[in-house]
Amino acid sequence: MQNLLGETAPDFSDPLALLTACHGRMLGLCELLERLPAHQATHGNDDELSAAANRLLRYFDQAAPLHHQDEEQDLLPLLGGRLEPEIRHRLETEHEEQHALWARLRTDLLAAVDGRARPLEAARIHAFVEACRDHIAFEETQVLPLARTALNAEALARLGQAMAARRGLSDRELP
Repeated sequence: MQNLLGETAPDFSDPLALLTACHGRMLGLCELLERLPAHQATHGNDDELSAAANRLLRYFDQAAPLHHQDEEQDLLPLLGGRLEPEIRHRLETEHEEQHALWARLRTDLLAAVDGRARPLEAARIHAFVEACRDHIAFEETQVLPLARTALNAEALARLGQAMAARRGLSDRELP
């Protein structure tokens, strides 16, 4: 899919690139999240804090869980026996840990959206961000390289179709 700058953005026809792009977006949002306590200390619970919290909530409430489902329900089964059981277990466990860390952080961000936020806890943010960074680094070095070599065009097409369907897109909407 071509964007306004002329760069190619990944779509469901290249599901592994799309997963990698999601990782990049997640890392960028983690950086935003880390900036919130300093912003709040300087500017209080202003509209900018509320907008940032809304953006984070939208992504980590909607897109991130879909991304984890893409991996657990579609990518990992396609890799089958080529993926070490310990790696599969670690990925699933880390997804659960991220969800738990997010649930605690989510309450603070919901309060920020409403303009009633208490001071955001840097330690809580740091725990979530580090869990995300570590997990993404693990996937980028252990899982996605294996997927790039192990999955043929048919498997990649199935993965892309499953990812699109999870988001309510039909085959007609795929590139």
